[in-house]
Amino acid sequence: MPVLMFLLALVLAALPTAVWAELKPFSQGSLEQITEARAGQPFLLVLWSMDCPPCMKEMGHLQTLRNRFERDALVLISTDGLANREAVETILADFELGGFENWLFADDFPERMRYQIDPDWYGELPRSYHYDAEHQRVGTSGTLNPETIREWLHRTTAETPQ
Repeated sequence: MPVLMFLLALVLAALPTAVWAELKPFSQGSLEQITEARAGQPFLLVLWSMDCPPCMKEMGHLQTLRNRFERDALVLISTDGLANREAVETILADFELGGFENWLFADDFPERMRYQIDPDWYGELPRSYHYDAEHQRVGTSGTLNPETIREWLHRTTAETPQ
């Protein structure tokens, strides 16, 4: 029994590390990396923060629908900064969203990162951008409900077969 408890502790300790391996620092030029990697593909870019209750609600919606997204069709960016990496990792693990591309603001000036994403965005969260295959995008402030996400999935080629 002690060996089983030890192995369980090792597995649990490794979970946040696995999420961190997928958590990238968002800095100057990161948005270009994200869009270039998805050339010709629609995707949903979601900005969130651990201190944002509506963001947590939206993360729950994304968790519910995560199996309908292709891996590259959902990109999550936490605006919390590198100092909060462990908390962000935990939230991603709790919502089972670590398998998607995840970023974390890496600049000491979040305003600079927000401006890079959208000069007209003033930091309200949650914030999302629906990119079509030509990378024309529509920004939305406020929580995306499951129906809005489903409609986007239906309109794009991002939906995986059920």
